[in-house]
Order: sequence, then C-alpha cells, then structure tokens
Amino acid sequence: MFAPYLAPIGVFTFLTLSQKVLADNLFVGCYKNDGSTFTIQQADDPDTSVECSTYCGYDGYAYSAFQQNTLQCYCSNDYPRQYYMGSGTDTACDDTSALNVRVTQTSFQSLGCKDTVVYDPDGFQDFLVLNPKDCFRNCNGAYQATYVGNPQNGYYTCHCQSNELEMIGNDVTCSGTSYFVFFHSRDAQASGLTRRRARDMRELQARRRRQEVEYCPHGLTACNVAHSGSYECLDTDTELESCGGCLFGQYGNATSVIGQDCTTMGAALGASTCLDGQCVASACKKGLKLVDGRCQE
Repeated sequence: MFAPYLAPIGVFTFLTLSQKVLADNLFVGCYKNDGSTFTIQQADDPDTSVECSTYCGYDGYAYSAFQQNTLQCYCSNDYPRQYYMGSGTDTACDDTSALNVRVTQTSFQSLGCKDTVVYDPDGFQDFLVLNPKDCFRNCNGAYQATYVGNPQNGYYTCHCQSNELEMIGNDVTCSGTSYFVFFHSRDAQASGLTRRRARDMRELQARRRRQEVEYCPHGLTACNVAHSGSYECLDTDTELESCGGCLFGQYGNATSVIGQDCTTMGAALGASTCLDGQCVASACKKGLKLVDGRCQE
C-alpha cells in the first residue's frame, strides 16, 4: 500500500477464550503533552505508569498517560497525533516531562520497538489508523501486529500478521519512526480462534479492496502524491490544491473525479479558497475580472 515508508501496524481487545490471556497496561509510546488529549487527571495517587494505567482502566478509559517528573496520571479515550511522539521505553521516557502512554486493556503483548520489520506475504495490507486501539480492533484475529507513525499526516500505519514476521530488526528506543511490534500469546494462537479470525480479516480486507478502500480516517480522502506511488489524506471539500477531488486521482480508484488546484484559477495571491469542493476567488490577478467567484478575461 503506502510506498514511502516500510510497511505498518496493529490490534485490540479480542479474545473470548475460556482462558483469556491479557497484557493490559501496554506501553505504546512517550508523548509531549499537547494540552488537549490528556486533560482528565486521575483522582487516585499512582506512583508508576503501570498503576496509572490500571486506575484508568478501572474507570473505563482506553488510554493512560503518566508524567514522571510530577507523578501525575491522566486518562483519556482520545489519542495524540504522531507529531507529538517523543522517545523512550516501557520503563521511562527520555524526557521526564513527557507522558508515558499505555493502552489500559488489550489481548496483545509487546516485543518492544524495532528499527525495521519485514512482513510475511500472507495477504494482509497496511492501513491507516488514528490510534493503537483502532489498530488492535482491526487486527483482532492476527498473531502479530505492528504500528508505526505516519509523518505525512500525523496518524499511524498498522499491519496485521497471521504468522510470525519474516524478519525483525534491531531493538531501538521507541519513537515516532520505530516499529512497535505486538503479538498474541501461544495459548491464544493455539486456540485456533486467532487463525480463524486472521482468515476472516484477510477476506474482509479483500472485500474492502474490491470496493472503495478506506485508507484514511472518516472525512478524508486518500489522494495520490505525484510521481511517488504513495498517498496523503486530504479533505477535498476544503483543500486548496485538491478541491472537489484529488488533483492526481484517488489512491486505489482509477475512476475517481479529478479535483482542481485553486491556486491556478487566476486569483490574486492569497485570494483563492476551496469551499464545499468548489474553487472560489475573492480577487483576481491584473487583467482578469471577478465574476461569480471566478476570474475571467
């Protein structure tokens, strides 16, 4: 799928087995505080990031964030963008003012962070997610899963793996460019449920590819990036250079509507905008006149 960076990510609460193997309080990265994601402070007084995650899980939150230098614990059902990810490990963030973020409940366990991975060609494809839980939820039948930050749009790329990864690189400090690698226990895999759900997931992904694949979060369109084989997620209702559709076509859709570049419509510098998928000018370059929001000779 997405060319510029090596593959991608995933998984979430999934097992309804008689013996349920959980890896709650799963570390998923260190983040700068963006001031809006983690605003609910935990009333209890946890001393560690794991305790913080446990308390947040008890209260029904998907994520916890523990700040080492203040010992403050925050809970949230939202997740920060990739832009805010710093570096650190399960035990400590490199910046003590950063937030040690964890998934409070999941059936996956962690293999840590790697500098590279190679996927076994089992039919799974990369896909874009807003957060680790989306990744886990979509990969709920996989044995292994990875996610990595997507710097082009600030989201995350997820990849499910029905068997073991073909190759795992070196251990590295977790950051916005490292691969977070997760796995289901052998007990879960041996149940057969994991394999059946992996097969079902591949079939679901194949159906999505036959239809219109959702590579981007709701409301955004996967637009081809010129001469790269990759895509970027854009709001074609407001995007100035892909107004009303993708300028170079929609990723994976050869019959998509081609959009307009509103900067080439003859408008004066800074006087063009995209409103509801239509280019509108408020002033024109010298020699052109403004007629109903368009510049004409």
